[in-house]
Amino acid sequence: MNKPVITHVKRNSEPFNMDQKHYHNLFEIYYLLKGERNYFINQRSYHVKKGDLVLINKNILHKTSTIDRKKPEHERILIQFDENLFSSLAAEMNAAELFGIFEKKENVLSLNPEQQLWLEEELFKLTAESKKERDAENALYINLIIAEMLIFIKRILAKSTIQNLKYPDQKHKKISEIAAYISQNYNEKLTLGRLAKKFNYSSGYLSRVFKEVTGFNFVEYKNNVRIKEASKLLLQSNLSVTEIATKVGFNNITHFGRIFKNFTDLSPLEYRKVKDL
Repeated sequence: MNKPVITHVKRNSEPFNMDQKHYHNLFEIYYLLKGERNYFINQRSYHVKKGDLVLINKNILHKTSTIDRKKPEHERILIQFDENLFSSLAAEMNAAELFGIFEKKENVLSLNPEQQLWLEEELFKLTAESKKERDAENALYINLIIAEMLIFIKRILAKSTIQNLKYPDQKHKKISEIAAYISQNYNEKLTLGRLAKKFNYSSGYLSRVFKEVTGFNFVEYKNNVRIKEASKLLLQSNLSVTEIATKVGFNNITHFGRIFKNFTDLSPLEYRKVKDL
């Protein structure tokens, strides 16, 4: 995929939560122009506000959700691309160094007003250009704008001290700890009841608050983590599908195959074969 995906979305009425299966082999830049959102990234939640920039590395589980159902209005610009984006540009350009911004600990950057103005001008240039008929000149200009933005972000990160962003509240902190526990123990027999008992919650309360904070219900999140790990093993090991299913926490191979296909649109064997091509 050399062609970046650029989307500018305004939502003014209904609350919006992203699809349950959300991680991909693309870098992602998310900028919030208006409103507020919960943004759950990997194992913790963030309160994202107007003027915040979110950086998502490849294959990182993430999801946005509405904070206040009475005030769901928000506007954002999203850019997705892979490591081949700059393959047609000058050889002396160190693309790998630019992509290194996605390896940093800072997932969310709160930009100052001057930085917001500069970035928004570039983003609107980018969205306008993406609507034009695609030709070589247009593609080059889009890539140059994105390159300029990545350099801009890299320089901000170089000057900034690492911010220990606070959780919105104690509830978000606790649920993030539970999400981290699931991510680290996905191969165990995890049930909502067992987790509730371990973290001193009722099952009903944990179910409701986990969904509120992460945007996923418990089963969705557990399956996302397990299928993500299974996908990795299918590509990086010679283990059989049955061995992989057991290793990531599925005791029933048929159930594993059904869930895997639901997330990837491929069976485990098809996924291994297609990705090896």
